[in-house]
Amino acid sequence: MKSWSHCMLDLETLGTRPGCAILSIGAIAFDPQSQTLGPSFYTIIGRRSCREAGLHEDRGTLEWWNRQTPEAQTVLVDAYSFATPTLTDALGQFSAFMQPFSSQTRVWGCGADFDNAILAHVYAVVGVPLPWRYTNNRCYRTLKNLVPAREQRKRHGVHHNALDDARHQATHAMECLAYLGKLYKQDTMQHLQASVAA
Repeated sequence: MKSWSHCMLDLETLGTRPGCAILSIGAIAFDPQSQTLGPSFYTIIGRRSCREAGLHEDRGTLEWWNRQTPEAQTVLVDAYSFATPTLTDALGQFSAFMQPFSSQTRVWGCGADFDNAILAHVYAVVGVPLPWRYTNNRCYRTLKNLVPAREQRKRHGVHHNALDDARHQATHAMECLAYLGKLYKQDTMQHLQASVAA
């Protein structure tokens, strides 16, 4: 099995800081070198189990959800279904998804204080080990701001569906990393040429 070096994580939540309830987890592996997407993961989480774990719901975020498309809002309905995995079950499923990955796999989220931090807090609340090394946290928002001139691909899927968002972000992240890699090589070559000419 291919060892994936990167994984894009996306959460849909009912808040904006660690300690908030999580509606869904989406993730997809990706490889910047070959520019390919790998295995993906998606689960919705029962809101009742989040409340039982003491996770909060922010009024402002609920109002924000009310302004989203009907397609995006389906996660709110599904999160109330008794067939939806509990918080503990969902975390177990995500840990199982991450288990085959390398211990060096970088886990990307959109915002240094959002996806990764919120999910890490929930793992701590439930008392389950985090399925990636904290030193491998990476910020997609920082990456895309380093390459503001790169035009993002046309968006596919539902906005604010965790897996669709993760897939879009992973695709763009690969393009940004490839662009930065090319700039680094050009800069290194220029320094070498200048050294030789000196």
